[in-house]
Amino acid sequence: MNKTTKTMTRKRQKIDPEKLAEEIRERAHEIYLARGDQEGDALSDWLQAEQEIKEKYNLP
Repeated sequence: MNKTTKTMTRKRQKIDPEKLAEEIRERAHEIYLARGDQEGDALSDWLQAEQEIKEKYNLP
């Protein structure tokens, strides 16, 4: 089994929705700071963070 197949067949992890939301919040804040504390793109930060965290836990 190659790396791609292993990644695709990983089982979804169960995670508490509150923990998931907190992790997304923290990651969105990290993205905001990496942009230099510039306001005006909170939605993009949130969506990027959400995508990254969902990939981390193999969630749809």
